[in-house]
Amino acid sequence: MTGGNAITLREREKVQRALDLAREISGLCFSAYVGDLPNERESAIAAHARLTDPESAVLVAVDPSRRVIEIVTGTTAAKLLDDRSCELGAFTMRSSFQADDLAGGIRDGLVLLAEHARAPKVLHLNDPA
Repeated sequence: MTGGNAITLREREKVQRALDLAREISGLCFSAYVGDLPNERESAIAAHARLTDPESAVLVAVDPSRRVIEIVTGTTAAKLLDDRSCELGAFTMRSSFQADDLAGGIRDGLVLLAEHARAPKVLHLNDPA
């Protein structure tokens, strides 16, 4: 997790646990940024490009002072997370932010995104039910 000091250490730990869980659920590399996004989407895209593996990465970028949420997906991640899923994740976060729960909103959004990116279970006809 990167960004400014907009959240407390305890909140950072909560978000870090959610990032770890999101990676475990989906297999994608999730990252969060909380801080200034002066050019909103362009700033988030630039931050995403600096991640270790941007192709399979999902960046949740939040600028609390501007009330901006940007979700950026790499090309591999975008195959699992469509625009509708990202919109739902942003809506989930925005709802918590309105209740002054920044870390909880990020956590809930990350878990929702990870669940949507989870590969579907494949059932084979020769598997016993």
